[in-house]
Amino acid sequence: MSEEISREAKKGTFDRNPRLTRILVCSKCGKKIKSYLDYLKGQQFQVGQPQKVVVPQPGDPFVLRYEEETVTPISIKVKCLECGCEKDVTDPILTLEYLRGITKLKEPRLFFV
Repeated sequence: MSEEISREAKKGTFDRNPRLTRILVCSKCGKKIKSYLDYLKGQQFQVGQPQKVVVPQPGDPFVLRYEEETVTPISIKVKCLECGCEKDVTDPILTLEYLRGITKLKEPRLFFV
């Protein structure tokens, strides 16, 4: 699984996604570290266990439906080279399902969450 994501990242499949290209900043000293995309390209991430989450879905006007979906989170261990602070980072966009969805598209698009 991680090889597949890393291979697609290296091919440039995720390059136009603004959330994945966002630069992570150390929460302790404020130094810029790397983007999510850099970690994906370098295969520096862990694929977690599938989890069930409740997701609001639009329904009738002013009414939301809630559906249960399974997502597989991806976490990144970030270490600041300036101060040594280490932190596990996750983001709602960092799921196998979301990234695989991008790879299935025929033409590149921007994705916002």
